[in-house]
Amino acid sequence: MRFIQMLWRRYTLLCVLALTSLPLMIIGWTGRESLYSEYEFSPLTEPGLALVMEGIHDGVYPWQSFIKPKEKQEAEEPEEEDIEEASAAEAVTSESGNPAVEYAEAEDSTVETVESIPANAIRGGTDAIPEGVCNPVMQAEDYDVVNVAFLSPDDTEYNTDTEGIFAKTGIYFKLGSVDPTYFSDALFIGDSRTVGLCEYGSLKGNAAFLAKESINVYNILDKELWFTDNDEEGWDSTVEDALRDRTFGKIYVALGVNELGIGNTYMYYEKYRELLEMIREYQPEAVIYIQGIMHVSEDKSSSDSCRNNTVICQRNYAISTLANGHDIFYIDMNPYVCDANGDLLSDLSGDGIHLKASAYERWDRSLMENAAIIGE
Repeated sequence: MRFIQMLWRRYTLLCVLALTSLPLMIIGWTGRESLYSEYEFSPLTEPGLALVMEGIHDGVYPWQSFIKPKEKQEAEEPEEEDIEEASAAEAVTSESGNPAVEYAEAEDSTVETVESIPANAIRGGTDAIPEGVCNPVMQAEDYDVVNVAFLSPDDTEYNTDTEGIFAKTGIYFKLGSVDPTYFSDALFIGDSRTVGLCEYGSLKGNAAFLAKESINVYNILDKELWFTDNDEEGWDSTVEDALRDRTFGKIYVALGVNELGIGNTYMYYEKYRELLEMIREYQPEAVIYIQGIMHVSEDKSSSDSCRNNTVICQRNYAISTLANGHDIFYIDMNPYVCDANGDLLSDLSGDGIHLKASAYERWDRSLMENAAIIGE
């Protein structure tokens, strides 16, 4: 102890230098890869103390080795928001390889995801069905013989649904041509005209039929009709039983000639609507086809106050509004059997109301050229 005191008295300056140099040498040595990483280091030519002294000369002080610069802290510890933005930029860059454009798109929150739709579908509005999705209602000459009691006012509104089975969805399917196999899961519901289609058309054996003479929208749910299946076997059945017992992919409805002298157009429309609602209840996946009422001949239309094409055209328009172009379609076979005035060609009919057996080929053709392929 006395020896140390003696050294301190005689060599005070030297001791102070030794005590202060040792920590600086340690700081220089430990900081050679961080604080003094830009300086050359050699245990012989550039020892730790020399590094510290050079640093002091350049404004790099020893105590900075214990303090992280603010810039480095921010760089090493990015905020959570910065991390999210960087991740978003990296994600969009990986998709297109263009970070400048894609990052701008990623920041645009107004970009909507486009709902995927089937390849054969078209997107449109919900106020009107696009052209080509349903047939237009064929018009006919008005011979001014109609009893207005069978009509509804011209400004009558029919289907105004914005939701439900009759509402337009914005996704539509165009009509096109098919072969007879398309009708293998189809059911045709109708009156005597549909009976003729079953007996004389080419679809018997391909499709099922549920039809009866004199049937109409007012009594069809209360009567038994004749059901003919794809194997051409037949039996009596109500509409409800036929819809409940089997599953159909397509259902065609053709009713209206026997109602021409019953009520007005709106009454007919309401009963037709009820039938379609029942069909949809029992067959939720089926495509429904509303078939326009076939016109009558010029002789009949120009002489009969109720069975004429003026009433038929108004009623066809009314039921056509029930089509949504998505899974309910309006099709009109009249262009295949009528003349330029919209009258049934006289040589195709014996009574001006029903087709001759040989003329059902035209109805068959209209069906095969106006079918919707859904969901492909």
